[in-house]
Amino acid sequence: MKCKGLGNEIPYWIFDYEPENELLVRDTISKLISGFESKHSIKIIEINLYNLCLKILNQKLTDEKLIKFEKKKGSDALLEKVRLILNQETTKKEISEILNVDYDLIFLTGIGNAWPMVRAHSILNNLYSVTGKKPLVLFYPGKFSGLDLSLFGEFKTKNYYRAFRLMPEAM
Repeated sequence: MKCKGLGNEIPYWIFDYEPENELLVRDTISKLISGFESKHSIKIIEINLYNLCLKILNQKLTDEKLIKFEKKKGSDALLEKVRLILNQETTKKEISEILNVDYDLIFLTGIGNAWPMVRAHSILNNLYSVTGKKPLVLFYPGKFSGLDLSLFGEFKTKNYYRAFRLMPEAM
């Protein structure tokens, strides 16, 4: 599977969907992966960002330490500590290890569950050096305008994205 564009674009697509369709999307992703692999021999790696965050956190701290820290310093301080642990380099390194196999396409899921620990734009902005020209589809519970992401249709960002919308908006 090759990705080419006139402007040498990064081969990232965003599939945005209504958050209330989360369970349907999860089920569909599972079916897409098995269908592509069995019928078209396309190897898809699914990276669930939430599960990846939990894995990184469990490597650094025990659940007991996290609970103790939150009781002592509060939820805001815990979130800040978690964000420091899940920094861009650590997350990128873990994803790089996952992608150290032969694959054709990446599905990035679990975005809504991973928020506010990590943000989709941080992941997208830092993955190109890891994924190269391999295509990536980010499954996003919210809205993507082509420039801005709005998680759950509520939390707006004003970040530039070098990704394309996978599906056009309904008329």
